[in-house]
Amino acid sequence: MAGPAYGAAMNPRILFPLVLALAVPAAAVVIDVNLPYKDLRLKNGTVLAEAAVKSFNSTAGTALLLANKELISVQTSLLPDEVNARLKELAPVLSKEEQAAERAREAEKYEKALKNAERRQLAAEEEARQAREANRTLNVNQAERTATKTDYLIEEVAKIAATQARIYFNYQNDPWSNIGAIADSDLMLNVPELVPGWAGRYRVEGTAYRQYINNQSSGFGRGAKEFEILIQTSEQKKPEIVDFRIK
Repeated sequence: MAGPAYGAAMNPRILFPLVLALAVPAAAVVIDVNLPYKDLRLKNGTVLAEAAVKSFNSTAGTALLLANKELISVQTSLLPDEVNARLKELAPVLSKEEQAAERAREAEKYEKALKNAERRQLAAEEEARQAREANRTLNVNQAERTATKTDYLIEEVAKIAATQARIYFNYQNDPWSNIGAIADSDLMLNVPELVPGWAGRYRVEGTAYRQYINNQSSGFGRGAKEFEILIQTSEQKKPEIVDFRIK
């Protein structure tokens, strides 16, 4: 039965990415060749159409193939016997000294590849660290700007509430009562709070304390009143009072 054609159904266990070809023993001897085949059938049944053996590693027992415009590495034990016989014929006979020199060159190239991979890894880690640090700095700056803007807005709301409360309790409250001129007054305001369900609306609660001239007894009187002010804020307009209520 014909084996599977080369393509998406390629057996990943026997066809390795080209990058894995670097991870061979340091004593590898690589021989460049060019052996084209119309259909190259591997011993596991995989069929590679229009394939070519480009090089082989006589020590590691691997071959580099070009198939479907991709470079792949396979074990030479998976190649047909006639292909292995041809590769054996093409393998140069090296003296012990030449083999030792070739191993030394391969070891040097392997060591350089490891160092380059390590440098790339360190560079990628440093780039990722810098990106995380920049992102943290951006988040902190945004949080600080938001907090500063919120603090300023709350301060403005408190000022408007205090001004409105003084005006009301000094000049507008109980116009028909026996309260005459205000001799002294003071305010205690709570921190403005956002009103749930109302974007940009704040509630300010407080107490007004007054000492005033009593028109009926020709003496002084004292009193305190609790109040609540609702103030609406927006990006386009200044904060405005929408409600003033005596509790």
